[in-house]
Amino acid sequence: MFTRVVFFLGLLLFALLLWRTGLDVIGQLVLDIGWTLPLVWLPFALVIVCNTWGWWAAFLRHNRTILFSRLIRINISAQAIQLVTPSITQAGELLKIHLLRSAGVSLDVGAASVVAAKTTIVLTEVLFIGLGLPILPELLAIDSSLLTSLTMGLLFITLLLAGLLIWQRIGLFRPVIWLGRRLNVLTVLIDRHEGVLTSTDGILREFLGQRKRFSLSCLGHFLGWSAGAGEAWVFLLILGLPHDLPSALLVQIWLMNVNRLTSFVPGNIGTQEAGVVAIFAFLGLPPEQAMAFALLRRMRQVGWIVAGLALLVNTPSTKEGAHIHPSAPAA
Repeated sequence: MFTRVVFFLGLLLFALLLWRTGLDVIGQLVLDIGWTLPLVWLPFALVIVCNTWGWWAAFLRHNRTILFSRLIRINISAQAIQLVTPSITQAGELLKIHLLRSAGVSLDVGAASVVAAKTTIVLTEVLFIGLGLPILPELLAIDSSLLTSLTMGLLFITLLLAGLLIWQRIGLFRPVIWLGRRLNVLTVLIDRHEGVLTSTDGILREFLGQRKRFSLSCLGHFLGWSAGAGEAWVFLLILGLPHDLPSALLVQIWLMNVNRLTSFVPGNIGTQEAGVVAIFAFLGLPPEQAMAFALLRRMRQVGWIVAGLALLVNTPSTKEGAHIHPSAPAA
């Protein structure tokens, strides 16, 4: 019921924004793009490749049991499910583990890779926002409330990251095992899966100790966030709007915060558009241009969702794609 209510309210907000700004004006701005419209879908392909590379590095070398091309397919499918599911971005992560198992990757290796990649995603998000803010002093000096909002969002993510790293050092599933031993209702579950949980914790600790792999994973995801800013720059360019680097960077950082805080809304419907209108108003741009920008993002999103669902439907349930046995070392 909660999901239905927030989805309905998001659609209502989306419709209200379209109505207030004028659908005909917005449509004309989008149509004026002309032959460059296909560029809407291209920048996100670079985001996918960079993020997949960051995830690929999260696999320890002797645990790489899946082709990089298959990992890209899984990532696209997971992104699609993540965008349409109100799970605070966790549904896509669970789907990754399931699809990795279908590709022949053992449960402990798959779960550890997903958790490790999630960790470096959050870490690089903090770094990207933290490094981006000093580039925007003139823009942020105009409105101190915007700087405060971005700083609070950065602080929240930093605390989340610190807690996640400490938890992994202690053992991500160690509290679950401890609690399961003391609750009779969980005893059978722990007896059945304790080996996998313990192995996953061990793989995670090993990854955190591998500086090279950890750094490569961070680099991949940092490039992914940077590619997102590049996408914002492309959208501003093809719409004929001011497309300097600080403006594109500010739009990307602001929408990163908006989408994370409203991830309980399916597809961030309505909230993402409202965030675009707000940041464009700060930049002195009219709401109809903001909604045209938001529609381009939504078109890109829908296109990649369709691609992800199509890949998911055609994903084989066998171990096709695994080129070495899960327990065998890489050559």
